[in-house]
Amino acid sequence: MITLEMKIPSNENIVKSLEVDDIKNGLIIKTTYNKNLKNLELLVKTNTIGSLKNILDDYFVNYNMVMDIIEINEKNDNKIIK
Repeated sequence: MITLEMKIPSNENIVKSLEVDDIKNGLIIKTTYNKNLKNLELLVKTNTIGSLKNILDDYFVNYNMVMDIIEINEKNDNKIIK
């Protein structure tokens, strides 16, 4: 079993958008938020390096998409206020 634990500075809105709690056939993907440290905490357990690579590729594509959406929403909110 290959285990990866990663902590990334983040905010709660991003983590809520990425929350994954998936357990099936030897695969575990869990996303949580540590309010004290303001970190996204990702835990992945899988059987192969290839599977881990695919999971991380997909996860960070989604992470970047969430960041883009939040940025667009913040820009739109600023336009409304003005």
